[in-house]
Amino acid sequence: MNNQKITLSPKIKNFVYFQPEVLRMLLLGFSAGIPYLLVFGTFSFLLKDAGVSRSEIGFATWIGLTYSIKVFWAPVVDNFKLPVFGELFGKRKSWLLVTQLGIISCLLAISFTQVSSNSYTLVVLFAFFTAFLAATQDIVIDAFRVESNDDKKQGAAAATYVMGYRLAMIVTGAGALIIAEHYSWETSYQVMALCMGVGLLGWLLSPEPEHKNEPLGESDLERKVSRKVASLFSNQLTRQNIQDNKAFQYFVKAILSPFVDFFTRYKWWALAIIALILTYRISDIVMGTLANVFYDDMGFTKTEIAAVSKVYGLVMTILGAFIAGYVVNKMKILSCMLLALILVIVTNLLFAYMSAQPKDLNFLIAVISADNLAGGFSMGVLISYFAMLVNKEFTATQYALFTSLMTLPGKFIGGFSGVNIDNWGYPIFFTYSALLGVPAIMLIFVLMYREKRLKAQETKKAE
Repeated sequence: MNNQKITLSPKIKNFVYFQPEVLRMLLLGFSAGIPYLLVFGTFSFLLKDAGVSRSEIGFATWIGLTYSIKVFWAPVVDNFKLPVFGELFGKRKSWLLVTQLGIISCLLAISFTQVSSNSYTLVVLFAFFTAFLAATQDIVIDAFRVESNDDKKQGAAAATYVMGYRLAMIVTGAGALIIAEHYSWETSYQVMALCMGVGLLGWLLSPEPEHKNEPLGESDLERKVSRKVASLFSNQLTRQNIQDNKAFQYFVKAILSPFVDFFTRYKWWALAIIALILTYRISDIVMGTLANVFYDDMGFTKTEIAAVSKVYGLVMTILGAFIAGYVVNKMKILSCMLLALILVIVTNLLFAYMSAQPKDLNFLIAVISADNLAGGFSMGVLISYFAMLVNKEFTATQYALFTSLMTLPGKFIGGFSGVNIDNWGYPIFFTYSALLGVPAIMLIFVLMYREKRLKAQETKKAE
């Protein structure tokens, strides 16, 4: 009997997608993806089945704004270690555990709440708390991903994270709809709560990442910001008392320094970067706000929607994310973002065309495949871009700023989607959502000009 061990070649063993810190993002991405549809897309189906109007469902999607304003409490997550749990597990892991357990509790609460067209306030409240905890979990996982991987692995880590996220969306999209159709929404949300166990496994297997933790008020940036703020007061004693005050030092470290750092590194170009982040996903988010309602209005059954939109379509999203992870290493990041935006706009126009046609399952498969491939590619590219922008000294706060800005306009505008569809109809609505992507394209060209100028300056210095 041959007892010779099979060994993998170094090339395979060192393949970036096989690295433990990259693979763990699959589990954490799954954990991040579980709550999203359960308070957003799938949740709209629950409300529709309860007899809630389209306009009210559209306004209920504003729950998703919690993802867009998480930057307001990100500094707390970035700087505050939870008592007891923090000592036992570390700053990042303690926050992750608390949010995951909270999400499980809220999903179970939704499952036990009776929903009707006249009384749905309580379930919306539970959905809000779920979204708040999910947004907080996102803050922690984003910090985990950036701090656990070096720059060369950020693209792969982003792709693996998106894969886990999208697999979770298959479960909470297709799985939740099928369970609801054959059993009940109560059973569906209880099963989804159990699926958060994958996130707990990710928490268990993930070591506390290394993150910078300089003493309060000791960094050069903090001292500079403190002096600048204190200089606003004329009295010398007052200035000194302000600089020595612990509460003020925490405010400088947690709130002011991350933003000052970003604007110091990018100067006035930071405004263009922020404008790009604000507009980059508007088209995609607004289009998807009532996508499930659109499929239902077209006459497709829940099973058909689950099979096409939530399974096959999300497999294409994963493929798009992995293509992004590869392309980012071959092309300039802004060129990748430009390509992604063009693809998203084109697929939105395909939805406008489909909405004016009779029900056709094959055409639905084609359009959703194209849309999800473009969506996965654009998200993979954008996550890589964020990792390049962030300073690891302020990982959670700066990343939360970027992701908050990324979704804020789209989710706010998306809240009016039900009203717009009622007034315009689907063809005009999808055309409008496509055109919302044009400003982001213009901003990419502006930032490409910046890159060209910087390159010219470096060449001139070298000469």
